[in-house]
Amino acid sequence: MATVSVSASPQFDPSPLPFESNTSKSQSNSQTPQSLHLSLLNQCKTTKHLQQIHAHMIKTQHQRHVSKLLTSICLSPVGPMDYALSIFSRIDGPDIFTWNTMIRGYIRISAPHQSLLLFAQMLESSVFPNAYTFPFVLKACAHLSSIHRGRSVHAQLLKHGLASDLHISTALISFYAACGDPEAAHQVFVKCPYTTTSGALWNAVISGFVKSGHSKHALELFDQMLQIEGEEVRADGITIVSALSACADLGALDAGEWIHDYAIKNGIRLDVFVGTALVEVYAKCGCIELACKVFDEMCERNVMSWTVMIRGLAMCGHGGDALALFSNMIEEGVKPDGITFLGVLSACSHSGLVDEGRRIFSSMTRDFGIVPKSEHYSCMADLLSRAGMLSEAIEFIETMPLEPDAALWGSMLSACRRNPKEVKLAEYVAGHLMEIEPYNDATYVLLSNIYAYNNRWDDVARVRKLMKQRAIRKTPGCSFIEVNGVIHEFIAGDRSHPRFEEIYGMVEEVTLKLEESGYVMDTSEVLLDIEEDEKRSSLLLHSEKLALAFGLISTHSLTSVRIVKNLRVCNDCHTMMKDVSRVYQREIVLRDRNRFHRFRDGSCSCSDFW
Repeated sequence: MATVSVSASPQFDPSPLPFESNTSKSQSNSQTPQSLHLSLLNQCKTTKHLQQIHAHMIKTQHQRHVSKLLTSICLSPVGPMDYALSIFSRIDGPDIFTWNTMIRGYIRISAPHQSLLLFAQMLESSVFPNAYTFPFVLKACAHLSSIHRGRSVHAQLLKHGLASDLHISTALISFYAACGDPEAAHQVFVKCPYTTTSGALWNAVISGFVKSGHSKHALELFDQMLQIEGEEVRADGITIVSALSACADLGALDAGEWIHDYAIKNGIRLDVFVGTALVEVYAKCGCIELACKVFDEMCERNVMSWTVMIRGLAMCGHGGDALALFSNMIEEGVKPDGITFLGVLSACSHSGLVDEGRRIFSSMTRDFGIVPKSEHYSCMADLLSRAGMLSEAIEFIETMPLEPDAALWGSMLSACRRNPKEVKLAEYVAGHLMEIEPYNDATYVLLSNIYAYNNRWDDVARVRKLMKQRAIRKTPGCSFIEVNGVIHEFIAGDRSHPRFEEIYGMVEEVTLKLEESGYVMDTSEVLLDIEEDEKRSSLLLHSEKLALAFGLISTHSLTSVRIVKNLRVCNDCHTMMKDVSRVYQREIVLRDRNRFHRFRDGSCSCSDFW
């Protein structure tokens, strides 16, 4: 008997089998009970039907195909696992196939803990896992982000000599990527003997690198895959979606357009998934017109397609258009989900549409039965605080039915940064954040910025000392720019680029030229109490300024300069970008952590509201 505890007993339904119409009865006369049961299981569509077939098996004393019944329950979208467990617990000495079926069933219902418990009990029962067991177990570890358990499983499969199995290698790559260890994923990949014969393996590693935030490496792997492309290794829709996602992360417009052309030329169907990925890459590269064109041409759209388009419009500052598209979505009968409402509320927040935001927030539960989560409350607090309604935002947070989380307090601290005279409020908000996330560097940096703006250098030093005591390091600014299909990465103060002397020279040249036209450097956010010249030198080394300088010396004067930054752009860099667009007559598209900024003729699409 299996050792798993039984949580529910099977409830048999003795009523006639649902498939026993006159036709099926006449056919069943020529069938054995076993073949009849198999035939009925293949047609089964509801839990009630499964229970009736099980009852019929017991009634006719033909339980030979109980493993088939168990498989039907575990793999059916409607199969209840407590019912499967009650059957499994009555099997005397279940074989490896039955154990695998149960482990897989709990993966289906997103119950990874139960899958791992069954795996442990299987080992205790001296049933040895096989090549089909480990992919399910690794998937359970990935669901739990349990790197230690996954490594233990990796050691076990090495012990059993299964490390070179294709499906296991693919599962290992996906596991390590999901747990944020792309280096381990890549080690598994390069050691696998199937890199020249399995497109699925390439898909796993490319997708894994994208999901773990290593999109530049993902595109490099995609390029390597195309170089060995043949009958067995060929990019498909899954590959294209992953590669486009990498382009979207990096703001790599040229690469995204090339992949779009590649998909068309190679007959890869632009289905709802590829189409949605294309909308996202164009939107995240600031080409909202191209995103709209692809969206309009899509033959099939799902809720995610609409959501991506709405979020793209919101990020690019087209709040009114985002709300209009949301209305069209409702009119076409597409029901929005919680993610859609995040996009719509974000559109309201970035465009200062307070009344519309309140109305939409209220409609979530009233009209669509969606209970707001912490992220939705965070959007509403952000909307109110961006509009300067800080007192109302605090009241909203303190009366909400959920416990405020770090994201919500973080949006409030960002609002205090936009209103740096609100020192007391900033300290109140930062206190809550430090309790929830004591090691998040952004809290300390934002509070230091506010202190620095008010020349409270003793408080700045106190915050820096606290960071040092807690071993917290500020996340360095990092910017990406694509030139001639190559992604260039710049870190604040970086001198590793082969053309760093030209780049630094260009930064100085641009600064002097702008100062002649009236530009004054804003040093208020420099976190050190140092001389103005030193503050000036520090600001000149910001990663987006280095990327901009490289773009100016490396591209044609009529070409837009496109930059992606991992952090929020500072006030001085924002002002400088506006002046560069005016003096050099260059369009600059900058995507920071919060939104898009399109600089043209001395102004920004965000209207200085970010």
